[in-house]
This record gives sequence, C-alpha cells and structure tokens, in this order.
Amino acid sequence: MLTALRPLSLPTHGAVELLLGVLALAAPFALGFGPAGVLLSGLIGVLAIGLALDATQPRAVAAHQGFDYGLAFGAVAVALPLALAGEGTAALFVALIGAAQLALNAGTRYSGR
Repeated sequence: MLTALRPLSLPTHGAVELLLGVLALAAPFALGFGPAGVLLSGLIGVLAIGLALDATQPRAVAAHQGFDYGLAFGAVAVALPLALAGEGTAALFVALIGAAQLALNAGTRYSGR
C-alpha cells in the first residue's frame, strides 16, 4: 500500500536528482547570479550530484534518505538569506530546487529493492 503512494524507485530518484544537480550547477551562469548565488547554487549542485551517484548503491538507504531531506531543507533555508542579500533570482531558484527535492523525496520508495 505504501509503495503505491511512492512510485519512484531509488535508481529513478537518483536520475532525477542528477538532473537537479546539473541544473543547479548551470543556473548561475544562465541566470546571472551574483557571487553568493553562484556559491550556494554550485554547492547544492555538487551535493545533489553526489547523492545521485550514491543512489545507485543499495546499502545505507536510510542514511541516503536523511541526506536527501537535509539537502532539500537546507536549500529552502538558504533562500531567505540570499533574498535578503539582494539576490532574488538566486533565492527563488534555490528555493525551487529545494521544493523539487522535497517532492522527489516524497515520491521515492526508500528501499534496497
């Protein structure tokens, strides 16, 4: 029953997470972020790509889930300081990446199978 509510497998989750990471790395240059936006978006991108590569390994699934939620909530949390620093575009983008990660987490079956 619970798996019907979470249709994404962990490898599919990793593929989408990889796409989010690449978008986070490319966005500062495509959207013209300032220095703080480039730094934070790049950091989020690198972390997302690292987690995506880890999703191919069936071990330590609970730890992966914890890191996924940490990345999502961290991205949402840094959006406010970015906005207060005058980087509205970067703040909006980072908040959207965090929301997308949360949605991805909510739809993923975190199991080794």
